[in-house]
Formats: sequence, structure tokens, C-alpha cells
Amino acid sequence: MKSTRYAAMLAGAYVLLASVYIILSGYLAAGASHSVEELRRIETIKGVLYVAVTSLLIFAGARWAMSRMERDAQELLRREQALVANEGRVFAGLTAAAIAHDANNVLTVALADIEMMEEDGSGSEDLTRIHHAVTRMVGLNQRLLDLAQAYVLREGAPLDALEATQEVLVVMRSQPDMRRCRVSCVGDAGVVVAASPVLMHQLVGNLVLNAAQAAGDNGVIEVRVRADAGHAVIEVHDNGPGVPADRRADLFTSLATTKPGGNGLGLFSVKACANGLGGQVEVGDSPLGGALFRIRLPLAASRN
Repeated sequence: MKSTRYAAMLAGAYVLLASVYIILSGYLAAGASHSVEELRRIETIKGVLYVAVTSLLIFAGARWAMSRMERDAQELLRREQALVANEGRVFAGLTAAAIAHDANNVLTVALADIEMMEEDGSGSEDLTRIHHAVTRMVGLNQRLLDLAQAYVLREGAPLDALEATQEVLVVMRSQPDMRRCRVSCVGDAGVVVAASPVLMHQLVGNLVLNAAQAAGDNGVIEVRVRADAGHAVIEVHDNGPGVPADRRADLFTSLATTKPGGNGLGLFSVKACANGLGGQVEVGDSPLGGALFRIRLPLAASRN
């Protein structure tokens, strides 16, 4: 709406200045001419000068506007490339941490079985070596989990959730699927979380892109940001077909997907990022008729 208002103000100023010029110059031309032929000549010169001056002004204004648009486009491209590169590293680290966590669950069961065998007196030198090896694997996986958690916390900084979400949408608008949809973002300013722009892009970007792909042509996507009970809540609504209730339980599991040809890694990375920030993500039904994905992150003030 701001661009429409500025354009209307600019057009109004042009009409005002042009009208004043025409009236004053016509009055002066009439006073300076002594014949109809002389008046015609003055009006011709006046018209040519008016066209020349306004053309130069339009050229200068258009050149400035286009230069600014080119700089903004280059900056957006640079930021998008940086986000893609960084989010790849973040996703790889969080995925490795998630795999290490699941592997530790399996290894813990194996370790308990080995300890039971040793207590029953059925142990041997080989079993002891296996015990030590499994214990070392558990320790290595725990180190990987600790490093991933430390990375997330190191990257975290006070970040306005609404502003960060709007920046993600600006970067995502060049996606072909996004261009087909009507996307809006509303919410409360001052909802601050401790996260990096890269992680916010990973969280919101994946959900918005999924919503655009689900909604299809002329789809509607609404992103809403608010604070609730010590948490920042980011909701992504769409008017697509929604997510069947029987698919929701394992939707955020690695390789689970509802899209033909999808790999399921997008939603898995959303869950990994949300968990790494001490939050969670859930899916439900949107008032728009499609799916609702809700991210809950601790407010920055509530994080220790």
C-alpha cells in the first residue's frame, strides 16, 4: 500500500506543477506576444522545452529507480545464496545430530543387553571388548549431539520473529511455486526469539514452500506471528488439500512425505531446527480449508 500511496503523491505533484507551468507560461506568452504568429511560435518553443525538461527528469528518475532495483535484486540474490549455503550446513549438522540421537537409543538397548549378559556370568573377553566399543560409540554420538546443540545456541541471537518471517518471504518470492500464490504475513511486532536468520529461513521457508506447492495455482497462504504463553508462535496456513489425519503422526519423520516425488527432508529439517531451538512443530487444519503448520519457539527473554 505504501508504494501505491507514493505513486499517487508523485502523480499529484506532477499534475500540480504541470498545471501551474501551463497557466503561468501561457499568461506570460500572451503578454509577450504582439501577434497570433508570435504567440504560436512562443507556445511551440514553450511546448518543446517542457517536453525536453520533463523527459530529462523522467530519465533521471527512471535511471535512479532502476539502479536501486538492480542493487536490491543483487542484494537479495546474495542473501539467498548465502542462506542456501548456510542452511545446507545447518541441515547437515542437525540431521547428523538427529541420526546420532536415534543411534544412541539403539546402542543404549544393546549396552543394557550386554550388561545383563555380563551380570548373568555369560560374559567373555570378546563380550567385554564389545561392551567397551558400544560405550565408546555412545560417547561419540553424545559428543556429536553436544556439538550440534552448541552450534545452534551460538548462532542464536535476539531476532524479531515477524521481521525475520517477512524477510524470508521476500527471499522466497522468486520461487516459481510462490509466484502462483497470494501470500500475506500478519502478526505482532516485538515477538523476539533467540535464533539466527538461517534457522528462521530453514523453518519458515520450508513450510511456506510446502504450502505453495500444496495450494497450487491461485492458492492462498497466510503466515501469522504472535506470542502465546512465553512462546513465539508462527503459523503457516494454506487453502490446499490439507494433511490426512492418519499421516500426521509420522509426517516429520525423515523420508516421510505426502507429495509425489518428495523426499520428506524438508519437514524433517523443520522439526530438527525447532527442536534444536527448544521448540516444537505441529500440524493441524487451517480455517482456510487446507493445512496449518504451527511452530512454537521460546521467547528470547525466557531462554537461559
